[in-house]
Amino acid sequence: MESLLKKVEHFHQLQNNGRAAEMNQLVSDDFFASFSLGHDSSFHTYNANEYRSGNLQAEKIYEGKRPRWEYCILGSGIRSDNEFVVSAHIDFYLDHELIKRAFCTEVYRKEQEKWKLLRQYMEKYD
Repeated sequence: MESLLKKVEHFHQLQNNGRAAEMNQLVSDDFFASFSLGHDSSFHTYNANEYRSGNLQAEKIYEGKRPRWEYCILGSGIRSDNEFVVSAHIDFYLDHELIKRAFCTEVYRKEQEKWKLLRQYMEKYD
């Protein structure tokens, strides 16, 4: 279990270090996400290509603003031989200012000997 959490931590470190291209290599082609992060509580869904593109765009938008996603793992578990689930709350900062808080569930799947992000669900909270 500990080695799987280190894989998740590595994924999050890539995000925090502005290494979107490397992070995108760890996103499954079967990826699906559902986010509710705005003020109107509507949900937006993303497939793998949309998510990867968004990561690259965010890297450019946030350049020089010191983005930071602080994950606090609430729970995790092995669902099968090739799937692992993590729940967390995330505080997102720009230039050390708290911008948004969210609850997140991520599912990782082992694909050709690599653990990749398969699904992600996020919902903001105040």
